[in-house]
Amino acid sequence: MRMEQYPVSEDQVRFYQENGYVRLDGVLGPEEVESLRSALAVAVEDRRKFDRNEGPRTDPGYAKVFLQMVNLWEHYPAIRDYVQSPRIGEIARKLARAGSVRLWHDHALIKYPKDSKPTVWHQDWVYWPMHQTGALSCWMALDDVTVRNGCMSFIPGSHKLGPRDPIDLGSATEDELLGMFPPDQRKKFSPVAVEMKAGSCTFHDGLTFHYAGPNVTENPRRAMVTIFMPGGTTYKKLEHLIGDRAGLQEGEEFHGKLFPVVSLG
Repeated sequence: MRMEQYPVSEDQVRFYQENGYVRLDGVLGPEEVESLRSALAVAVEDRRKFDRNEGPRTDPGYAKVFLQMVNLWEHYPAIRDYVQSPRIGEIARKLARAGSVRLWHDHALIKYPKDSKPTVWHQDWVYWPMHQTGALSCWMALDDVTVRNGCMSFIPGSHKLGPRDPIDLGSATEDELLGMFPPDQRKKFSPVAVEMKAGSCTFHDGLTFHYAGPNVTENPRRAMVTIFMPGGTTYKKLEHLIGDRAGLQEGEEFHGKLFPVVSLG
């Protein structure tokens, strides 16, 4: 990984704070993207032999949304270098206006073509065992992403509306979002689809509603997602895919080697 920092402007920080997401172009170069693609290909092959926290294996609907593999940074050096890169962590810290940020986890998301379902509108934070809001995700495109292969879409400003009930991504319908808000509020929603080139990314707040359509192309859509939490975030007892691997107690601050500091201002 290149170690130089990516220049995040104050305008970009303000856009993120106001809208709950931001697109950043050219964060990774072609060689870096190819390095992550290669590591991901090995991880996909390895999943036949190892437990990689893939999500609800018994839910056939979930598998049509995407293949998910979690905490690949612990097994693949190229992904570890990327996830702990000061470049990515410092972007997260600046956008969150935090004194420091820790890694929560990474997850690779591959949306396969043909028999593909949308990733319906949802928030992330409601699934995370955190008391404080403010955690944010970097969604790095490893392929050029368009509406046709399932690029990300966001509802600007929706992070300011507070948390809503979590939904089952394997069985939920696109209409479930509509039931979470009164009609006058829904009329103000103006979803934005974010198409971008491989090596570009979006960051979004854990409370920002987002969506990705089905992949109707001939090729997989690959993305590497890294989630960061501001320093001082504390653990909330909540069932989660990863589980309480660190033995944290209710209300205890996240710390330790499983949740490393990746940027300190």
